[in-house]
Amino acid sequence: MILDELIKIDIKTLRSFMAIVECQGVTAAQSRLNVTTSVISGHLTHLEDRLGMTLCHRGRAGFKLTEDGAAVYEACLGFTESVASFQHQLHYIKQLDSVHGGHIRLCLIDQMPKFFYDALRQRLANSYRNNPLIHFSIDVQSPESMLEKLLSNESDIGVGYFGSFPPLLTFKPAFVEKQVVCCGREHRLFYNSEGLTFEDLEQNYPWIKRGYVVEHHINHIRPKTLSATTYHMEATAQLILAGHHIGYLPRDLAKRYEGMGLMKILLPDEASYDVEHHWAYRENQPKQAADFLNKMMNLL
Repeated sequence: MILDELIKIDIKTLRSFMAIVECQGVTAAQSRLNVTTSVISGHLTHLEDRLGMTLCHRGRAGFKLTEDGAAVYEACLGFTESVASFQHQLHYIKQLDSVHGGHIRLCLIDQMPKFFYDALRQRLANSYRNNPLIHFSIDVQSPESMLEKLLSNESDIGVGYFGSFPPLLTFKPAFVEKQVVCCGREHRLFYNSEGLTFEDLEQNYPWIKRGYVVEHHINHIRPKTLSATTYHMEATAQLILAGHHIGYLPRDLAKRYEGMGLMKILLPDEASYDVEHHWAYRENQPKQAADFLNKMMNLL
């Protein structure tokens, strides 16, 4: 393909196609890309028109890549890797050519467990003590947004639990956290949950849906009514406190509210589940980011 044709296919269109392939469909890719299905379908149609190829079959029979689509996906992986390497080189040029100084961009999900925050504060304090010129940028994102920032080289290190593991990133286990079902003090179950069953929770109460992908094998509950959506744990907590919904929260956060008499954990044995958080990063990291990550891993 000549350069003029490549310019007409913007990188966002290629990222949409890659997300469709990795999520196995346009609708499933919506959570990762955080745009409407019509926009994603438009990107796919634009790419197929520009290439003169049918890249996938979609419809009632389900999603399936064509041979051309599989080849284009492999080419996209190589192209994205090259673009990210170019961005990384530009970023590295801006850094001080020394072990001192530098910029580390860290991305977290919200409401991490206390032991993680303790380790993070310790590592940040030591980093500034040993290298006063270093600069940290710390962002809070949903897991899917975090992956996008890492893939586009807008962040160096992420930590969270992910529903997909793009091949351009490296993932290593960080820690395991328990999620528990909660209701607020204004909810009827706060005062009377005697005889409550797992099936009752699923079928008879409004739930809060997480706006990002959570694998079904991780969270085994299937609520009948989902009438609210959140992308951050603090937003979930506020809806639970309002009294109409029940939903999952990290145990540390739930215990904090329970200790204040504002929430109640429901069916802690039957309805709770564990999620494994992972570190996510690119292999070609700046030295300061790689050192910071290794030392955080040792602390945890």
